[in-house]
Amino acid sequence: MNSEFDIKVMKTFSERLKAARIAAGFEEAEDFANALGVRGARYRYWERGTAKPDLTNLTRICQLLDVEPNDLLPLAIKRKKPKKGDASDGGSDPRAVA
Repeated sequence: MNSEFDIKVMKTFSERLKAARIAAGFEEAEDFANALGVRGARYRYWERGTAKPDLTNLTRICQLLDVEPNDLLPLAIKRKKPKKGDASDGGSDPRAVA
């Protein structure tokens, strides 16, 4: 399943992953792979966009690079949570005293 969408997602993810790795101080992919506990070749596949990490490895990547998954995942929507008492959350804060 190599649709245009899939290709775009993988390309963007791999670019963001490499940028986040370098920004976190891991200049060499091999060094980051070792910190992550995976073989260097396996990690480089992710960074080249020819393979993708499973959820466990994605979670560990986010922990080690101190990034949110949405920072790496292309086309993910960042939604703001409404503040309590905001009209967009369906009403006022039920704890408020009238």
